Amino acid sequence: MKLGLVCISEQLKSINKEIAFRTMTRKRFNDLTALYDREYAIKELSNRILTNIEVTGLVIDHCEKQNFAHYRLTCAGFPLITDPTLDLSFTKLHDHQEIKKQLNLLGKQINESSVSIGSHPDQFNVLASLNQDSVEKTINELNFQSSIIDMMLQPRNHTCPVNIHINASPANKSVDVSDQIEEMVERFYAGFSRCNESVKTRLTLENEDKGFFSTEHILMFHARLKEKYDVSIPICYDNLHDICNNTCGNDVETNMNLCLETWPNDVEPVFHWSEGKEDKMRSHRDYYTDNFFPPIAHRVIKWECEVKAKDYAICQLLEQHEAENLLVV
Repeated sequence: MKLGLVCISEQLKSINKEIAFRTMTRKRFNDLTALYDREYAIKELSNRILTNIEVTGLVIDHCEKQNFAHYRLTCAGFPLITDPTLDLSFTKLHDHQEIKKQLNLLGKQINESSVSIGSHPDQFNVLASLNQDSVEKTINELNFQSSIIDMMLQPRNHTCPVNIHINASPANKSVDVSDQIEEMVERFYAGFSRCNESVKTRLTLENEDKGFFSTEHILMFHARLKEKYDVSIPICYDNLHDICNNTCGNDVETNMNLCLETWPNDVEPVFHWSEGKEDKMRSHRDYYTDNFFPPIAHRVIKWECEVKAKDYAICQLLEQHEAENLLVV
């Protein structure tokens, strides 16, 4: 059972509160500019980014020591760079050559470890949006995030997935589902085709907890996109989303295996394993209930663990799994 940490290590934070990612809001950047000047604000932003790279290295070390197989990068690592109101870019950062050097070193650390990485840009990235400004912002954001992964010396394939939601719905809901899928394929491909190769070669898509893109519909979308444009984008299966938004009646194991078939045979898929609260199913629990293990599959899967207790919950699940195996023996 290969499990992965999502973004934050609560265990490291409990040891040292300074081991934390540092973000910056647009308001803070503008306040620093007004109080000092723009160069001061950019320098402060650059220092925070260097801190975030250092923290990522510490988290990778922690994952390896705890026997976590995978780590999802935080979205907060490079704040504000793609904010269209601030006229920023990577090369405008102070010490951007040093930042690139540290990203290279971080990548070498990852490549020499047993921990793989991936990313999950936030829900505002919508390649299939009807709002063209949103599409432009999404393309810019995905290109930037993938360029950072390139600087981390990671392969341009699905062993380092950049996972997003389609997060859009057909404009015409009165037609057959197949026609709705056709519309979404065309809208998505129009944005996808304009992304850089570093995005195209890593992108994965996730079933959603509400709306049109249930597991059933995103698998139909995958098949039609492949048929029409010869583009095969793997599906990142999320068990909790499937429970909340199941349109086909299949159980978790069945839909997991259907999503598994969308991945290249030489890649270990990255899926999401979560558990919802009884009174609010879409909200993640702090910890898994006892022995809440992912289903057994015919291939190795890396499960990003989406629970609020983060690595504490992963360690608990691994301990329960080890105890279960000892009982079987």
